Amino acid sequence: MISLSDNEFSVISFLVRNFAEKLTIRNIAQRLNFSPAGVFNILKKLEKQSIVVGQKLGTGLFYGINFENKIAEHLAAVVLLYSEEKIEIDIEKLKQADAAIFDKKILLLITDNITVLDVSIPNVEVTAKTEDELIGLFRKKDSQMLQILKKGAVLFGEDKIVEIIKQCISRF
Repeated sequence: MISLSDNEFSVISFLVRNFAEKLTIRNIAQRLNFSPAGVFNILKKLEKQSIVVGQKLGTGLFYGINFENKIAEHLAAVVLLYSEEKIEIDIEKLKQADAAIFDKKILLLITDNITVLDVSIPNVEVTAKTEDELIGLFRKKDSQMLQILKKGAVLFGEDKIVEIIKQCISRF
């Protein structure tokens, strides 16, 4: 059984939500306001458990989630679901979508090519994308879509989001 500290959970969440970036220990430490030594220790522990993987490019060592490991894949889904914010949206009317991410201003719904969603929420921009459209936008490093993933909470469909991330990583 794996137990994670809050800081380890934060590092995993950061790596998942920022999958499109090449991240070093120093990058992670600066953006999370952790010490580089602390991040180093966390990454080494997670690397021993095959949850993260380091990739050496030139003189840099870049870290990411090891999606080949089922435990890492499940942890990625869990961190996507976590949010400190209270979310007040009736999720039941969104269930026709395959997944939903909400970042306070934008609700991103991932749908199939057939389903048409008619959802409106006051003061929230509702955007629907197919899985292929979202993969294309992530691969193009579309700033709005990447920002929704970085800052938003996955309301449901976390496994679908992890699959989309996995498909994008294989092509970066």
